[in-house]
Parts: sequence; structure tokens; C-alpha cells
Amino acid sequence: MSDVLHTPQQQVSLAGLLDVAKQALLAEFERELAKSGYGDIRPTHGCVFRFVREDGMRLTELAANAGITKQSAGELVDDLVKLGYVERIPDPEDRRAKLICLTERGQEAQSFGFNLFGELEGRWAERYGLDRLEQLRDMLEDVAAGEAPEAVPELARRPEPARTD
Repeated sequence: MSDVLHTPQQQVSLAGLLDVAKQALLAEFERELAKSGYGDIRPTHGCVFRFVREDGMRLTELAANAGITKQSAGELVDDLVKLGYVERIPDPEDRRAKLICLTERGQEAQSFGFNLFGELEGRWAERYGLDRLEQLRDMLEDVAAGEAPEAVPELARRPEPARTD
């Protein structure tokens, strides 16, 4: 192990720090979302808004991208159908299959959510420094693309990060 790292008793684990940072960001996001008129969207619905785009997506693909079971994805979609954010339509390539598509309200909520995350990143840049936030983002993108590229399809077109061993 590197001399730079402290013993486990001297520091919070990296996993713990990442979890705390994620929870802090999501708590801020949820507070703003509740004020916006989209307070009926739960954190678990986030995977639908993250992955479904204008041309729709099959439930099996959504589940695979989100890393959840097809049954769990179906329950989330059912919730969002009831709330008016998504609809199921016949897949033009296979009429037996259904595509999960955002409704107009769903598209507005998705756009609001993406913009809100951008705003929150801007707040964090002011709090913690733009350079530090950009370094954190770059490193996390490298880790995601290198360790679990299937979990972050948005980074699929990125070149492999250079390993420093």
C-alpha cells in the first residue's frame, strides 16, 4: 500500500466519502425538486429520467442500464405512468414489444432535472472551487469509464483513461 494513504483507523474510507458526497448532492437536488412542482418524483425514479431519451427505450434496456431487475424497472415505470411522466407505446421495430417514452411532462421534468444538476454543480464549484470540482469530475469519469463502462453509457465514446501504475 502507498505511504500516502493513512491506516483505516485514521480516515474515512473512500467509499464512505463518496457516499456522503452523493447523499449531500441528492438531498440538495430533492429539496429543489420539491419546490419546483416535481415533488412527486422520487429518487428511485431518477434512473428512468437519466436513461430514457426522446426515441424511447425498452424496459429490458432500461433495467440493464440502471443495473436493476426488470421487475424493479417495471415498477418504477408503472409509478411514472400513473404520475403522467412516461407512457408505453408499441415499438415500431417489434409491435409485440413496448417502448418507454417520456410524455411532454416527463420531458419537461427531465430537462428541469438535468438543468438543476448543472446548477448544483455550479454551486459546488463556488463552494469548493471550480478547479477542484473539475478535477473530481475528470477522475470520476476516468474511474467510471475504466472500471464500469457499461454503467455509464454516456461515457462510451470516451477514450480509455491512461492508467498510472
